[in-house]
Amino acid sequence: MKAHQCVMIMGLGELGGLVAELLARSPTFRGRIVGVDVDADHGMRKMNSVLQGALCWGHTPDVVFRHGNLAEIDATAALIGQEKPDLIFNATTLASWWLRDLLPESVKAQLHAVGAGSGIWAPGHAALAYRLMKAVKASGITVAVINSAYPDGTNPALARAGLAPLAGIGNGDLLIAPLRHLAAKALSVSMARVDVHVVAHHFHAYNVLMHGNSRGLDFVVRIGLDGTDVTDMLDIPALLAKVPDTARIPGASGATWVVAASAMSTMTAWLNGSGEVVHVPGPDGMVGGYPVVLWPEPTLALPQGVTREAAIAVNVAAQKAEGIERFEDDGAMVLTDVAKDTLKTLFDFEIDRYPLEDSLEIARDLSARLRVLGQKHGIAMKVH
Repeated sequence: MKAHQCVMIMGLGELGGLVAELLARSPTFRGRIVGVDVDADHGMRKMNSVLQGALCWGHTPDVVFRHGNLAEIDATAALIGQEKPDLIFNATTLASWWLRDLLPESVKAQLHAVGAGSGIWAPGHAALAYRLMKAVKASGITVAVINSAYPDGTNPALARAGLAPLAGIGNGDLLIAPLRHLAAKALSVSMARVDVHVVAHHFHAYNVLMHGNSRGLDFVVRIGLDGTDVTDMLDIPALLAKVPDTARIPGASGATWVVAASAMSTMTAWLNGSGEVVHVPGPDGMVGGYPVVLWPEPTLALPQGVTREAAIAVNVAAQKAEGIERFEDDGAMVLTDVAKDTLKTLFDFEIDRYPLEDSLEIARDLSARLRVLGQKHGIAMKVH
């Protein structure tokens, strides 16, 4: 563990609130936690919960709440300058992923058609992350930023605008635990003896977790036993098929505990300054997810026999499968034809690219259209 550190958590909702609770009870972190939220009453209550819960565990954490609004770039920059965090965890989004999973299966199938998917909602993820990264730059403070808002696609867009976060969390990393669980059962060994490495995009993770396959888009899976590669001893498609059954977890927002655990793993690896390999999406502005060593800067730790070029190709193909054809030099996200058709069909929304500067306006428009779609199916969605 490095010297006394300060972690700023932007957004104290489902994910950010859980991460704050877990960090305050961490057996290794003894720094300062600054929780920031646009809702002052909710934010104060949450950070008091963080403090009191940690006290129940025998910890006496240094926690504080600060009111903030990422839409106000200058004020956010001033707050960052005052607190001087070593690490910022961005847990804000205007497009909570699990809301779409409340829709009927037929509608979800259209939203997740190959060539559409989560990229459709990228403006809702990018809008506040973009303003945060502009505030970080304006603050003049050197700080690592870990972004939870669709980092597979948002981080590369931000990177092209000169605003790359350090890395993301979740997504491909969410495959590691269930595959360790299932591989250990298949090998009849302790999970402690099994290690798993993947090169996987959000597209792969979502489809394996939900459907047990990656819809024809291959990705890299390597499974080790006591440090020896035993991938060839296992039926990988059969293991993947068991994930949504044998290794299933709570749905919708109930899955946030596992996502928060992934965030803690990533944050702790950086805070500890270790050479530990973690799986992260969007490291240093790359598309998709990779195994990396995070400290002192993201460095790929690919499985033997997997080249950098091959790993990138796996993720670029998956990004197109989620609706983003390419990223332009200014960070604008150009949509696939399938994504454009899906937006037109389901939302009567015609657009072919998402400029970062317009992401907040586009996100609000999409949220309003999602609310209307939910109402058509008898679902009252609390969208941003």
